[in-house]
Amino acid sequence: MSEIVLKTNGKIHAGWKSVVVRLSIESIADLFDLTITERWSDDNTRRPIQSDTPCEIWIDDTKVVTGNVDEVAPEYDANQHEINIIGRSKLGDLVDCAIEPKSWKNQPLDKLANIICEPFGIKVIVETDVGKPFKKASVNGGESPFEFLERLARIRAVRLMSDREGNLVITRAGTQRIKTALVLGENILRASGTFSSRDRFSDYTVLGQNAGTDNAFGASASENKGTSKDTKITRHRPMVSVVDGTVDSDDCKKRAQWERNTRYGRSRAVVYTVMGWRHAEGLWLPNKMVPVKDEYLGIDEDRLITTVQFGIDESQGEVTEIQVMPKEAFELVELPEESDDGGWG
Repeated sequence: MSEIVLKTNGKIHAGWKSVVVRLSIESIADLFDLTITERWSDDNTRRPIQSDTPCEIWIDDTKVVTGNVDEVAPEYDANQHEINIIGRSKLGDLVDCAIEPKSWKNQPLDKLANIICEPFGIKVIVETDVGKPFKKASVNGGESPFEFLERLARIRAVRLMSDREGNLVITRAGTQRIKTALVLGENILRASGTFSSRDRFSDYTVLGQNAGTDNAFGASASENKGTSKDTKITRHRPMVSVVDGTVDSDDCKKRAQWERNTRYGRSRAVVYTVMGWRHAEGLWLPNKMVPVKDEYLGIDEDRLITTVQFGIDESQGEVTEIQVMPKEAFELVELPEESDDGGWG
């Protein structure tokens, strides 16, 4: 059995009645939701946990979240006392706050990320090529730090996620492969998926504009366009989006490919629930490749782990919900051929 520990102000809190710890490359801030039964002493001393307190979440000897307690909710009567603790990694501040409008010229994504994150005490870790500098990047009025950076990240086809130290990581789909496979009839307790074409389109068009120059102005500076096609959507379903900021045709094309592939991947997401929080090599963690053998869905290939949620099931104890998607969802590559035999995978 593993143990989840909350550390605050040098104190250790364990013995949780219910546990949810969610790590994902689909959301910038990891989260936790813990409930414990209070063990009141004769003088009714409170458990010393307060909101807005820096904290860490550990599973055994592995730190998984560095962040802050957002909410503390005690619930009690004359005989029973419980306390619910909810919080997120440090990057939660990038989601909640807003920054003043400002513009930069000829700055790359990593430099802009450092400028934005520095006042929050958040470090930026770069794990991939961030592409060329943006000719102009501007914060819109009322925009959060996350909204600004995520908008730029989509143009460069990279992901923003949190690491266990609460740093902002600029990355792409991971390539590290877990040896332990997810196998229906063996370690998979249950599975669920929703396969939808509602958010997929036949044609993606992204429009943008460059800053005008002496040689490029008017229409010539505003006609940048990138396109991508999803050949498996046979109906006429066009999507057109306009990119804020200064972008060229190559930027627009990458954004169109990003839209196509990400929407494809989300339409093929499957959640598998397995016993325990660990596989043979360590904790289940996102942004790693895992072999999947699911005869029912017709999947027999590596898939990318996008989200991991550790929890406690009343009847089965420690369980992990693992969301996987096709790796193409986060790469600028052509989509694979999909099955025409009625299979979902």
